Amino acid sequence: MMKLEEIQNFAVIGAGTMGPGMALVLSQHGYHVKLYSRRQETRDKAKSVMMSSLATMRELGLLKQEEIDPVLGRIVLTGSLKEAASDAHIICETVAERRDVKRDLFDRLDKICPPETIFTSNTSSLNIFDLVPEARLPNTLIAHFFAPPHIVPLVEVVRGEKTKSEVMDLVVELLKKAGRTPVKMDKFVSGFVINRLYRALGREAFYLLDNGYITADQLDLAAKVALAPRMMFLGVIQRYDFTGLDISWNNLQNPDFVDPPVDNQPKSLKKLIDKGHLGVKTGKGFFDYSGKNLVDILKERDRKLIRVMQDLDMCLSESCAS
Repeated sequence: MMKLEEIQNFAVIGAGTMGPGMALVLSQHGYHVKLYSRRQETRDKAKSVMMSSLATMRELGLLKQEEIDPVLGRIVLTGSLKEAASDAHIICETVAERRDVKRDLFDRLDKICPPETIFTSNTSSLNIFDLVPEARLPNTLIAHFFAPPHIVPLVEVVRGEKTKSEVMDLVVELLKKAGRTPVKMDKFVSGFVINRLYRALGREAFYLLDNGYITADQLDLAAKVALAPRMMFLGVIQRYDFTGLDISWNNLQNPDFVDPPVDNQPKSLKKLIDKGHLGVKTGKGFFDYSGKNLVDILKERDRKLIRVMQDLDMCLSESCAS
């Protein structure tokens, strides 16, 4: 079993949406990272995204100019899975969210990696423990980052039935050392914490949009002004204490407040997908991003998110509860 101070080498497998930010997090804290994608185009885009992210952090005073080159220097982009994984102490898998793709990847990694290598998956909902070779299960867990991973500190850490406790503890401590906020889940449930909450929230949001009760921009305005700031300090459960548990109970008994039906094909979402409007990556989704470069869009998002996250320490450290 490896010790915390012995872990130096990471392989981030997948350089699309999440991989570049995960690589930055690890490299900023002194770890050596191999960032793998089989496509040169993806690797080139990943490099541009990382450079832009580092420039944004420098502009906001979170990073010094002289620190940028060492951070990038600890990240090696490669199109060879063997080069990426053969000396990795920890694998961070973040490839396409498809069971067949992940199963094939873990079978290939099983043949490349030493027996003691820890396998982690960035899956947002899949039961990865059904896809990893049996012998690897004691050293396998889910470590689910959130976009953008170099700014949002949460990592959901999910153990499987056969995951060793010392592996779970090691990864949690490592994430803390890398400036993340790990939240431990004692057993697997699809979607974990945040995506289950998002799913419930999204079902209500799509119900309101599909039935013409509100437009997307007005719905987001309401969430930004009331939902988001209160959650920053009170979270989900503590808010009930401030509302009053009796009032919350009575609200649930109100027969006029009808929950939306289960609808996994909301019209407002399906309509955009059918038109090829997939969000910022295609220039249009519920909102229009045409005429803007993707790197510039992400940079603007990162700049504003960083300003919000600067107040997070206050929200986490100060509590009304004893």
